[in-house]
Amino acid sequence: MGSVKMSLSITTDIFNYTFKPSISEKLPIFKENGFDYIHWCDNWDDEALYSHDLMQKYADLLADSGVLCLDVHGTATRAVSIDAVDPRNQRAYIKLLENRLQFCYNVGGDAVVVHPPKYHEPDLEKRMAQSHKVIKAVENLCIDKSLRLAFENCSRDDHLILMEYFEQYPPEFMGFCFDSGHANLHKNLDEVMKFGDRLIVTHLHDNKGISDDHQQPGWGTVDWSKVSKWIKSIKLRKPWNLEVTHNGEYFSGFMDEYMKTVCEASRTHLMV
Repeated sequence: MGSVKMSLSITTDIFNYTFKPSISEKLPIFKENGFDYIHWCDNWDDEALYSHDLMQKYADLLADSGVLCLDVHGTATRAVSIDAVDPRNQRAYIKLLENRLQFCYNVGGDAVVVHPPKYHEPDLEKRMAQSHKVIKAVENLCIDKSLRLAFENCSRDDHLILMEYFEQYPPEFMGFCFDSGHANLHKNLDEVMKFGDRLIVTHLHDNKGISDDHQQPGWGTVDWSKVSKWIKSIKLRKPWNLEVTHNGEYFSGFMDEYMKTVCEASRTHLMV
């Protein structure tokens, strides 16, 4: 693939679970393989707060590398989530979300991805009420910074939760993050495709419909022709993002080799 440019974005956590390179090591690899854009996905599942100095460091690294950050993945844990019932955990989640919104603004992104409450867990009504409190708590910050929350399809039947959100909140404040792997895993692609008018972030990856493997297009059973035609028909005005992650069980090569595999698979299976 070399230096051939692609109108695609790559997730920053692609090698975090195997090779574990620093962001300063990852950015040149992305650039050398034709990716001028990233989706920031580091620390998506922990409670790390970025200091002002760290935000500036990351912003400087991005500027020096010539790689642009399109959007940022918000962070949450099992306890500290958008639907946390415990007031302390709810406050902690709001603090995390505000932190990532500020970071997104500092690095030039336009949206922060958020995982919705799980539809089939207990006390849905109470948890949904908690989530609305969180959304209201960050609304002014989003408006002030011209940022949007991008709610992602993650779990079984959560398109029903997304429908409730999109009926209540305007598109200027809230959009949709389409995750192809999750839609394939939970067999609700047709349902989430109905949110095309809200689409602002993409998480494109493949699996075989059994586990959330996050592999390159064509690796599994995602209907890429259908997905690509749908996204293209929406005329999404930003590069499509690949949320693939290296797994040593599936690919034993080095980082550059995996990047080339991802690039070739994307050129073959995506209409970009």
